[in-house]
Amino acid sequence: MVSAGNSEIDVSVILPVRNEERFINRVLEDLREQNYSKDKIEIIVVDGMSEDKTVSEAEKFTDDFPRYRILENPGKLSSRARNIGIRAATGKYLLFIDGHCHIPSRNLIADMVELFEERDAPVLCRPQPLTMQPQGTFEQAVAIARASIIGHGLDSTIYSDRERVVNAASAGAMYRREVFDEIGLFDENFDACEDVELNFRADQARLKAIISPKLTVEYAARKSLGALFRQLYRYGVGRWRLFRKHPATLGLGTIITLLFTLGVVFYPLIWFSSTEVGLLATIPVLIYLAVVLGMSFSLVKNRPKSMLFFLPLIFFTIHLSLGVGFIAGGFKVRN
Repeated sequence: MVSAGNSEIDVSVILPVRNEERFINRVLEDLREQNYSKDKIEIIVVDGMSEDKTVSEAEKFTDDFPRYRILENPGKLSSRARNIGIRAATGKYLLFIDGHCHIPSRNLIADMVELFEERDAPVLCRPQPLTMQPQGTFEQAVAIARASIIGHGLDSTIYSDRERVVNAASAGAMYRREVFDEIGLFDENFDACEDVELNFRADQARLKAIISPKLTVEYAARKSLGALFRQLYRYGVGRWRLFRKHPATLGLGTIITLLFTLGVVFYPLIWFSSTEVGLLATIPVLIYLAVVLGMSFSLVKNRPKSMLFFLPLIFFTIHLSLGVGFIAGGFKVRN
């Protein structure tokens, strides 16, 4: 069970962090500048035994908030950090903020509370574009690729630009505290997609969820193909665990990236076995290339044409890393 809360605190802001020395200052500065009474919020930083200066940087903000705590997360995983934060929180509403993002609106918390009170929704979702500045050409290309229809999950709402009722699964990040009494805490077996798993349970419980552009939080795009691959590989592994626990979460997007990855592996072998079959197998390859190139050209229409050199490689990396991660998850996940 989650604690009963504190009538004096409206919002508990929980930051699950690990090795966020580069960005945590910016996040905490954004929270400090919020147009909301500091006496009505509490900040809970849950550190996963960082090996850099995350904690010392976070300690600089101790005097900026009347209620401010830095807690340890010996388990290191974000899922464990979230649960530590929930158990420590006393607010009516719980807001999760990562340590590597930017809050563009000074009214985020005020708008969140208003939506909770006016829309009668236990869960609020937020758009999460990869538009955190500064950005170079490659990072801009990653951002627009990930926001395109072939760059993220087909059922995802994280790039939504209008207020509406949605499924919580892909973008839920703000909750009435009673939600955790009803559906439980985050599954600490997850190293990635723990938020998707919890939000899936919220959808199963038929909890109403609202997304609004007012709640937008910006994230940084990855700076290299290697970094992008590692990020989405983790998501792929998380998607496997999610599928294993909730088979209904296996969506078309995951199936497509899985088939794509298998195709990359077996396409050369098919050519070695039979030229005729290899020619037949080339058809879906050509279709894939046409879709990727067509999407790449459409995305650079009003943008720097230099992005065209990056976009096909970025799309290939997105699809391959998710598929490889999903397959690897089947071998790595034992419990």
